[in-house]
Amino acid sequence: MSEITSKIKSIRWQHLFLILLMAVVVVGTDSCTPKGKLSKKDRKAAIESAKRQLEPIINGTSTLSLEEQQRIVKGIIAKNYNDPVLNTMIEDAQQRLKAAFAEQEKVRAQKIDEARAALYDMLLNKDNKSADELAKDLMAIKAQNLKDSQIDDLIKQVEKKIHDMRSSGGGTANRPLKGQLEDAFFSIASDAKSGNLAQADKTIQKTLSLFQGDDVPVLIIISREGKDVDFDKPTTIKRYLNFLRDTKASKNKIDDIQTDASGKIKELDLIK
Repeated sequence: MSEITSKIKSIRWQHLFLILLMAVVVVGTDSCTPKGKLSKKDRKAAIESAKRQLEPIINGTSTLSLEEQQRIVKGIIAKNYNDPVLNTMIEDAQQRLKAAFAEQEKVRAQKIDEARAALYDMLLNKDNKSADELAKDLMAIKAQNLKDSQIDDLIKQVEKKIHDMRSSGGGTANRPLKGQLEDAFFSIASDAKSGNLAQADKTIQKTLSLFQGDDVPVLIIISREGKDVDFDKPTTIKRYLNFLRDTKASKNKIDDIQTDASGKIKELDLIK
């Protein structure tokens, strides 16, 4: 009896051992499977998705920046799908981006050359422009944001020139009164837009000195047909200058200036 019992126990342990051995084999097989490996179905779907991402880049219809397009291409390459059609599309996309970056750099180089020439002209000021006229030209160049060290240095030089001209009053006193007002209006709006409210207020005070007083009337023409003229609600010069600073824009043109015997402005007419 004990011999039979011993055989039964032996058979049970052998059975248990086989089960454990099979479990180890299964676990070992799973551990040898590369993590992240896609099934055929998922791999096919991923390749099709990559192709759809590449198509607008190849066709030049993508609305993304060149840098963002380049990141997409690099991301697809990193997946290493090794699909013949996809590999060809990757090469086409790389060629398209290479040409686009070259064209972008060409345009940027041309803008830098034009800006450099304009800044040198501003430093020489052969046209004898006022400080505000130079400031207007400079703002257009700064708006391009060219990010070139030489351009940045020239901009600083022109800014210093403009500052020196304003400090000494140069380039403004000899200009016609209309030109002085137009420069002042533009300067107030542009300085306020760039956040330089202190300079805008300084220009306001300087401009007010051209008038008989802060309450000189300013009339704004809405429409004109022959002798029939429609005006907007009247305002004063001080209120109008503050309006330019607050709205950061100068949209009205000077239509007429009336002065007294001393040359001070006693009425100003603008037109929309």
